[in-house]
Amino acid sequence: MKTFKYIWRNIRRNPIRSLLTILSVGFSLALMTVLYGFLASQETWKNGAAQANRIVVMNIQGFSGKLPISSVDDVRSTKSVAAAVPFAWFGGSYQDEQMPFAQFATDPEYVFNVWPEYSIPPEQLEAFKTNRQGCVLDRRIAERRGWKVGDRVPLKGAIYPFDLDLEISGIFDSPKNTDSLYFHWDYLNEGLKQQSYPNIDNAGTIFARISSSDSIPTVIKSIDDKFGSSDTPTRSQTEAAFAQMFVDMLGNVQVLIRNIGLAVVFSLSLVTANSMAMAMRERVTEIAVLKAIGFPRSRVLFMVLGEACAIAMLGGFLGVGMGCLFLQGMNSLMPQFFPFTVLEMLGPWISYGLIAAAVLGLISGIVPAIRAAQMSVIDGLRRLA
Repeated sequence: MKTFKYIWRNIRRNPIRSLLTILSVGFSLALMTVLYGFLASQETWKNGAAQANRIVVMNIQGFSGKLPISSVDDVRSTKSVAAAVPFAWFGGSYQDEQMPFAQFATDPEYVFNVWPEYSIPPEQLEAFKTNRQGCVLDRRIAERRGWKVGDRVPLKGAIYPFDLDLEISGIFDSPKNTDSLYFHWDYLNEGLKQQSYPNIDNAGTIFARISSSDSIPTVIKSIDDKFGSSDTPTRSQTEAAFAQMFVDMLGNVQVLIRNIGLAVVFSLSLVTANSMAMAMRERVTEIAVLKAIGFPRSRVLFMVLGEACAIAMLGGFLGVGMGCLFLQGMNSLMPQFFPFTVLEMLGPWISYGLIAAAVLGLISGIVPAIRAAQMSVIDGLRRLA
């Protein structure tokens, strides 16, 4: 117990240097936590999508290709397809906010059959189906903005030359924050026709729910074969593969983030080792006196190494805490880009910063600790003279 008190006293001996070292470790590991949190969010999305038995049908050219609205009925008629809807991204702005939340044009008759995990009062769903300018949105958007059923939501078109004047028909609940608003695909398409827009009758992408997971490979092959000889060949994939596609667009992000993490730990080890070396040079005589009064080498080694580990771990807890707060803030402020809370992404990644801090403490403190343990009493006291 006295050894731990001694370690704590040494940390407080030069509070400015200790604080700066802790902050440097903390801010660097906060960055590391945020980067690994981003990877965890992609993994959470992919794992959730893998359990949904949904597929995504899109033009073989990707988002730039067209998929006629008639393709939706062709997908629905495919064996083992339980439901299918068009899903066209609108990307409009609300007042002065650019893309404040996700907005999709879809089919109100079937959208909640494709996403059965979403719940909405039956009367609100019926109102959504019958109101051409009606829309439904995630409850989290409504609570954040103070919206209720009957409020108007004007959206200015950014991608399309058509503005939407929507009325909230219903508010749905979902297991995770979708930060999404759904409106009638027909409303958008008719508005584009009035504007003589060339790219009309476009479903964008098609989301379909499959009756069983075992049927997914067969359904994907059937759909792609059906459209293979048409003017708009398709590329169908599971929702999990669709989620992974966004990560692949950024290249090999996982390797990059891991390399950044290693670089952070290496650079921090140099900073912390320098601080510990300075601390040991200031306490050479004190260590010699401790050894002269009977402190064994093992205890001296433990005290010096413990001080380095304690500083690094304090920075580690600070960094992981700041990183988690930042991720939670991203979820609250920009859920359309970061839809998961820290609790939803809990996993081994959250401990990587603490593990890095522990390794950092050992690496930065081992050399000063060994030198302090091996230093002779005579050499230490000679420094005083």
